[in-house]
Amino acid sequence: MLVTTVAIMAVVAFGVVGWRALRGGDEVDGSAAGTWSEIAFVDRSSGEILVLDDSGEPTRTMPGQGAVTDAYALGDRLALVGPTTVAVAGGDEIEPIAIGRTNTVTPIRTPGTLHLVIGTASGGNVTILDVATGDVLDIGALAEQADPRLFAETIRWSSDGSRFAVADAGFFRTIVVESDAEEPGYFGAQPLALDDDLIATSQVIALQADVALVDRERKNKALVPTEIPAGAVMVDHDLLMVATTGSVYRIADGDTEAERLGEVAVPSGATVSWVGPTLDGSRLVVVGSVFQAVIDLDGETLFTTTFASPIEIDTPRPDWTCLPIGGEGTFHSIVDLDTGEQVADLSGVDVIGASGDGCTVIGTRGGLGEVISADGTVDIGPVRSAVLAPDGRAVVRTTATGAIELVRIEEDLTLGEPIDLSDVASNNAIVAFLD
Repeated sequence: MLVTTVAIMAVVAFGVVGWRALRGGDEVDGSAAGTWSEIAFVDRSSGEILVLDDSGEPTRTMPGQGAVTDAYALGDRLALVGPTTVAVAGGDEIEPIAIGRTNTVTPIRTPGTLHLVIGTASGGNVTILDVATGDVLDIGALAEQADPRLFAETIRWSSDGSRFAVADAGFFRTIVVESDAEEPGYFGAQPLALDDDLIATSQVIALQADVALVDRERKNKALVPTEIPAGAVMVDHDLLMVATTGSVYRIADGDTEAERLGEVAVPSGATVSWVGPTLDGSRLVVVGSVFQAVIDLDGETLFTTTFASPIEIDTPRPDWTCLPIGGEGTFHSIVDLDTGEQVADLSGVDVIGASGDGCTVIGTRGGLGEVISADGTVDIGPVRSAVLAPDGRAVVRTTATGAIELVRIEEDLTLGEPIDLSDVASNNAIVAFLD
């Protein structure tokens, strides 16, 4: 039986919680690789880009495409999001994509890839831009729909960023697209997770769900009744799923029942709202409005904590080795994802950025900037703004007096001599590190 319209809208509404958390609030998404060789200053008004080398010397400029509100880095490329366009600077020329003022633009990172998903909160078309290649997947056009009802909040993707699935509310189904396929695939129910061969879908029925594993030819490999899933990932063609109650299950080819692996402790009255992979897929971050946990692929909880009031949790990178616990002005600690051990205390720190491995953060406390890692804390003084380099060893800061400086963090956790960039860089710019 097909999912009802009410059920689809419930799934979409539930997915918005995770999607908002996924989007985060940063306007700059620095290189995730942990290395950098250049610094880009993007003018918010014109979109013009000034590039400096690692010593602060200007090397080149790139023309702008108009006003910019967000910038996301991938290697030497910058994806620039404005009110009416999405453009990519660096590398080969990529034609800007026109967007509407009501469109949302959301980054999706997998190791080595960056995609921007363009959609509308109320449902409509969904377009996916591959920042590395410039390839665009227009899902509505591929599905030959004149008036698509696709919800970007429901999008799921494979761990290598080559395959995407999105809920199609107009036909009560899932559409799967991929970068090297000319035709989309169509599946029943709503997308839950997928890899290069299988897709897991979920159909909510009353207070339970039917979860299916389906191959490319739409042959069922498993059909299992479960609790309602909050999120899942594919691991070696098995589905690892966390229910809204915190129960952790594995579903494999041929299963008629889900294997219960463990339980995440969920505070009374709370539910799991989203689940995301990190540490190259070997850990899952499990989140509710007042708690956060880290589990391994056997369902064992390595770390968990609760918060006094609801907060919006920041999204982990898939290749992080550490996790800054918390979000939205309430942070707890930095946790080693391999062991679950707390390696740094973030109490009282408003975290504004993290290094490429998640093991170093930058934030403010009492009006002063701080860079914090397992090695210790570095005071960077009063700042109006500050951006941490992907390696965690340099900062571009705007001081309380308005000076723009590049400052390195030495091995002994002292600050190197600041390099004044005020004569070449604008304090109205968005700052991003390039590799």
